[in-house]
Amino acid sequence: MSGFALKAVIIAIVIALLAVIVLRAFRRVTPAKAVAAGPIRQRMPVLFALIGAVLLAAGFVMALASFTSRYTHDLLPMRIASVVLFVAGVCTLLAYRNWYLEVGADAVRYRTVFGGTKRIAYGEIASCRTVNVLGRERVVVRSRDGQRLSVDARRYDMSRVLAAAG
Repeated sequence: MSGFALKAVIIAIVIALLAVIVLRAFRRVTPAKAVAAGPIRQRMPVLFALIGAVLLAAGFVMALASFTSRYTHDLLPMRIASVVLFVAGVCTLLAYRNWYLEVGADAVRYRTVFGGTKRIAYGEIASCRTVNVLGRERVVVRSRDGQRLSVDARRYDMSRVLAAAG
């Protein structure tokens, strides 16, 4: 692959990523609607999956270009960067796949980024407060046994948790 073609592919990926980020940033966010029949599973925004896919693709293209070239010593930094991008993309996609939040009638269930499933019953809530983090309101819930859940109040419907804690 020639140097010009590689630069063109990298620039196209960066432009696509910037376009997706700008379009997602100006999109109006509404929290998930609560269903009276039972809990619904709320996931991370699709932006995380898109960022993970772009990182994965960029890492793959860079790895393809750097590992197939005959100039091995000169491309060592590009090889390292391609592996880092590829691993960051895989980790972002795994985090998007693993994390969820279920606000039920008796408890809030959630799975962490690393895949551990946790549950905080409404009767075991020790503290529930809202804090501002970088201009975004977050709900922080702590249970009596030390579990902590912190989520964006505008993105996720936490009305049942706030009502049970209040």
